[in-house]
Amino acid sequence: MDVSAEGLVTLSAVLREGTFEAAAASLHVTPSAVSQRIKALEQSVGRVLVRRVKPVTATPDGEVLARLGEQWSLLVAEAQGELTGIAHEPDVDPRLLPRVTIAVACNADSLATWFLPVVAEFHGAHPVSIDLHRDDESVTTAMLRAGDVVGAVTSEPTVVRGCKTVELGSLRYFPVASPEFIDRWLPNGVRARDMRHAPMVMFDRKDHLQIKALKHLVSEPISPPVNYIPAASEYRRAIQAGIGWGAVPEVEIDDEQIGRRLVPLSRKPIDVPLFWQHWKLRSPLVTALTELVVDHAARNLVPPRRGLAPVPSGGR
Repeated sequence: MDVSAEGLVTLSAVLREGTFEAAAASLHVTPSAVSQRIKALEQSVGRVLVRRVKPVTATPDGEVLARLGEQWSLLVAEAQGELTGIAHEPDVDPRLLPRVTIAVACNADSLATWFLPVVAEFHGAHPVSIDLHRDDESVTTAMLRAGDVVGAVTSEPTVVRGCKTVELGSLRYFPVASPEFIDRWLPNGVRARDMRHAPMVMFDRKDHLQIKALKHLVSEPISPPVNYIPAASEYRRAIQAGIGWGAVPEVEIDDEQIGRRLVPLSRKPIDVPLFWQHWKLRSPLVTALTELVVDHAARNLVPPRRGLAPVPSGGR
């Protein structure tokens, strides 16, 4: 199998841009050249690598090579930085260092509570530009599988081909509401007859965390009214404003400023296990990032408890 760097770069461009024409423009070649490179790559590996639809998507085999293409680009960028020798000169102006783009994925609640300091420390210590993708932690796995990111915080422990998985711990949540909401909708406490009418706030339609919280609060199946607020800080503020009740990270509830007017409806925690999945690659930058993720997770998440079944993916 002869896989050329040119073919890998072209494949990455096609998947990133969505069409052969757009990929050609980004590579400063003709659409015909892009088509020929993809055909040559497919003939070399003996597999169909892309679905020729709009936008172009990768087949499972294409995902493997797309990830290889992104890894190649990262290693080349790191090597270029090493070859310049600037990084090893004493008292070098950090503004002169060539920057390597690192794409990572993280769920909204982790970004709002513990992951942003990881990004800040990593960015401060290394000449990198961060391309941060924020999405549901079950979706971030798909980004990793497609090669869109070098690492992802995910709730799925299933190992992605070509990647390593590190168990980080759990982000702990409690169901909460504002005092006015409780007075209006739950004056007699958390009861199924009242909860079925009490509005609930969900992050989006993939947010199964609220369903888990509802099952913690009442034993019988009910379907309360739902309000969708798809942003971490606005989600919490919606609860504080009395729009509905919802599950919020414990660290936010305990914060004197952020957690104001958030009253727990139960002291039974809801733990969402998180994992760091990253490329199986001898890259100094990926290694440094992984060490920071593990260190910050150890200081901010609930330690892993062996033998516990994970919360279904779909937390924020």
